[in-house]
Amino acid sequence: MYKILKLNNIASEGLSVFENGDYHLGDEITSPDAILLRSFNMHEMDIPESVQAIGRAGSGVNNIPIDKLSELAIPVFNAPGANANAVKELALAAILIAARNIHRAMAYIHNLKSSDNLKSDIESAKKQYVGYELPNKTLGVIGLGSIGIKVANAGYDLGMKVLGFDPMITIDNAINLVPGVKKYNDLNEVLKNVDILTIHIPYKNETKDFISENEINLMKNSATIINLSREEIVNTDAVIKALENKKLNTYVTDFPNDSLIGNPDVLLLPHLGASTKEAETNCAVMVANSIKSYLESGDIINSVNFPDVSLVNDTKHRLTITNLNKPNIVGQFTSLLGKENININDLSHKNYKNIGYTILNLDKSISHKIIEQIEQIDGVIKTNIIS
Repeated sequence: MYKILKLNNIASEGLSVFENGDYHLGDEITSPDAILLRSFNMHEMDIPESVQAIGRAGSGVNNIPIDKLSELAIPVFNAPGANANAVKELALAAILIAARNIHRAMAYIHNLKSSDNLKSDIESAKKQYVGYELPNKTLGVIGLGSIGIKVANAGYDLGMKVLGFDPMITIDNAINLVPGVKKYNDLNEVLKNVDILTIHIPYKNETKDFISENEINLMKNSATIINLSREEIVNTDAVIKALENKKLNTYVTDFPNDSLIGNPDVLLLPHLGASTKEAETNCAVMVANSIKSYLESGDIINSVNFPDVSLVNDTKHRLTITNLNKPNIVGQFTSLLGKENININDLSHKNYKNIGYTILNLDKSISHKIIEQIEQIDGVIKTNIIS
């Protein structure tokens, strides 16, 4: 019986993944084998010793103590790309709203509720809200992952000139870009040419204040910035200053704070990026499948702190080993198995940063004595017999 602790509400379609197995799910599970969550902040949480895996039904993992869990040899799974279409559609909505001044026009109309001359007030003020059409305007997309690719392609389909920046773009994502999207390795060249800048990169130490005063000063006057990624990626003080000086026309963000609320040049959203039924379902199903696969077969798919490793499960005897990324460590435990006349039918090993992970299909069962010997190898963190 596997026990799954839910720290947030998870879409029922995701929970149904566990219906055909030996699973018990609940909000008050003790000694869980795995934890499922969405927005719950785990940084102050005591992690039960029983936990083997963490799954977040979303892409960002800022609410999860990744380094701590890596030290405990606990993989953290997420759902990359599962909410990509939802965020893409919100980014397109933001582009259209900002281009046509819809946010300001709506605020103006709202303030006319008690007007005695509604029609004349509307006609006299509408010139204040003249916007622009998108064809031939330039859209800059920072981050060409699963979301950025969709935004860039959609912007191009709307007739925009699209400039993409992502030095770490994968081959698969590069292939999925429409040919008309231009890729740049120099961020400054993108910033100098855009009318609208939209950001789709994860938040980490090196991306804090990725867009700040220096970057904004490179942009055209009256440009728009859209931040649906994380609050800290764009420096709020720099944005407010640029709006006051009319350097920026509009700032759109999914992460309101006190200094932005009430600013007529800011379009604030209450973290709606992945808030669609479809995205919540996709995320829940994806991460539930990753958790189930790991618990039942040791396969790792879509982990943020472990390498992706999977192997056809065609044996009754499977061993997984988590280790530090050290030279010849795989050779040490395979040699030990050989000395014990245990044949390795198949093996898959990969490293990610400081973590190595190995799946071994064996021809016979393995004793606890041999497991103890493997665990004594310098660099081995954890072993798990799956059979």
